[in-house]
Amino acid sequence: MDINLVRIVFIFNSLFTGLIGVLIGACEPYLPIVITRTYCYGKHAVTADQPLVKKVEVPKRWFAHFYIFAAPASTCMLLLVINRYWYNIDAPQFVYNILDFLLGSSRKSLVPPERTFLAAILLTIQCWKRLYETCFVSVFSDSKINISHYIVGFVHYIGTISSVIGESRGFVRGSAGNFHWDGISYTLRFCAAIFLWASYWQLKTNYTLVRLRKNEKGVVVTKSYKIPRGELFDYISGPLQFTEILMYLALSIILWPSTTYHWIFIWVLINQTSCAFMSHRWYLQTFKNYPKERKRLIPFIL
Repeated sequence: MDINLVRIVFIFNSLFTGLIGVLIGACEPYLPIVITRTYCYGKHAVTADQPLVKKVEVPKRWFAHFYIFAAPASTCMLLLVINRYWYNIDAPQFVYNILDFLLGSSRKSLVPPERTFLAAILLTIQCWKRLYETCFVSVFSDSKINISHYIVGFVHYIGTISSVIGESRGFVRGSAGNFHWDGISYTLRFCAAIFLWASYWQLKTNYTLVRLRKNEKGVVVTKSYKIPRGELFDYISGPLQFTEILMYLALSIILWPSTTYHWIFIWVLINQTSCAFMSHRWYLQTFKNYPKERKRLIPFIL
């Protein structure tokens, strides 16, 4: 197949998410319930009954399934990268076939081994950290999400993992790649540091949210929403979204020669920006004493 499915899917996701986000922000009360209940979940969930949509909803806690899949999958990707660049062991034939199917058989070897290795190890760290967060840190409410969100979660990680290696040297038939530590420039190291910083603060933010629902003994005492305070919440309403965007931006710079990965970043940027704006509006509407100085997404700016 000579069609880049990953690129097509994430261009569509970006356009669709951006359009729906704008419509909800501008005229939510006038939109059909089937749209708002499908798109909104968590604190933004629409409670108005819609029998058709209700039948295709699953528990929000199923978010953990994304990482139960993505953590081992990203680890396998990292092992493939290490074997290829350090031990000159080609990936199994079925890996090339999968990449050809997802990114097209005419894909080019554009990304140097050093960039691929760095992106692979960072993504693997993030996937395992998110698995830990969803299984052992987060306290999910009893709300539900539309099955479409559930499917998109798997699509996201399939697309991200495949785009990291799909245009990399050594993972395109007939290409070769030799890894050299001096190929990891100071710019790439800086991007890796930003990624790890953002990942750490994402974890800290989740701990802040958990403390709103647990007592000092670690027992869940409520699942209601409260005003989060402290650390990044002193500056913005969406620190989870801010840190997610930073991580995917760092990966986009690391994988700069790629022609596919950047669409993953654009999708994350649009999706997370929409979530942050919706969260900020919800907090302002729900809590009269919500800090007015907080920005939506970027400290002191937006």
